[in-house]
Amino acid sequence: MGRLGVAQLTEVLPTCALQHLKLHTNNLGDEGAALLAQKLSGNGLLLSLDLGTNGIGDVGAAALAEGLKLNTTLQKLDLSGNAIDVSGARALAEALAANTSLTSLTLSDNYIGVEGAKALAEALTQNKSLAELGIKGNELGDEGVEALATALLSREAPLKLLDIGNNSLSPAAAEPLARLLHGKAGKLVEFNMYMNEVGDAGMAKLAPALKECKSLKNLDLGGNDAGPEGAAALAEVLVSHPSLTLLELGYNPLGPSGAATITGAFKHDTKLEVLKLGWCKVGGGEGARALADLLMFNNSLVQLDLRGNGLTNDGAIIISRGLRSAESKKLAELDLGYNEIKDDGACALAQVRIARCCWWHAGLASSHAAVHAQPLLA
Repeated sequence: MGRLGVAQLTEVLPTCALQHLKLHTNNLGDEGAALLAQKLSGNGLLLSLDLGTNGIGDVGAAALAEGLKLNTTLQKLDLSGNAIDVSGARALAEALAANTSLTSLTLSDNYIGVEGAKALAEALTQNKSLAELGIKGNELGDEGVEALATALLSREAPLKLLDIGNNSLSPAAAEPLARLLHGKAGKLVEFNMYMNEVGDAGMAKLAPALKECKSLKNLDLGGNDAGPEGAAALAEVLVSHPSLTLLELGYNPLGPSGAATITGAFKHDTKLEVLKLGWCKVGGGEGARALADLLMFNNSLVQLDLRGNGLTNDGAIIISRGLRSAESKKLAELDLGYNEIKDDGACALAQVRIARCCWWHAGLASSHAAVHAQPLLA
């Protein structure tokens, strides 16, 4: 979108009743952001603004920050996937300290770094409205995340969503995060720590705090180098969780025993609808049998991701037995991609369709299989 288009758009904003504006991936740049910022300060109707992936840098972020200082109605701002660095983060932090309406801020996949995180943390101690913070992919490191966690914990305002995925975290980051989760457990609905490296030690620290998060619905701990010990710590506190509906543990080396521990926690009396265990080194023996048991007894799962687990024909045949004996009819999507399933395994899965009289779409390519059903079991 060029300067002329942005200029004309901003001219009509004050005269229309628009409440939600999405301009994601339009190459607005700093100039376009500055034009929008001029109208942001006086706009009393706009509730959400999505400017993600628009090539906005520090200059554009600073302009938007000035508009935010005076705006009293905007509730949601998405600036993900731009080129905002430390100075842009500091400008936004200054605005955040003064703003009283913003409840959701997404700054994911920028270049904020440790110093930018510290600036935002200081602002958060003064802000009283923000309840959702998305800041994944910013190289915050342990130091930056600790600063944010400490600031968020000190606030009276509730925390409903926190996304700190892909920020080069080590096991050391688990301790301040555990304190935050424990202190803000009452309202937290979504927690994303995907693609960090907290390991088994970090999972052991986080687990007791996660147990306190009774409102938690979405939990993403994928790609954190968690093995059987980390799986055991999580399973112990997540069993019979009162609200958890989505659990992502993909890209963790759980192995057969870790997979068995996790699936055992969700066999009975669960609200879990989506379980993602892709690339967890489950294998076609003990791990596959644990998955078959899960499918046989679980009555809540709608989606199960088992990609890249080396199940092979043996695992597919074992899983097909679990599907055949399944008590629930809710499962709608089963992803078995990249598991080296050949004809024998595919035939076993196909027999489930015949036995259960269900409809599905199956794609079985040379070295991987994916099964999607609507529903899978009927």
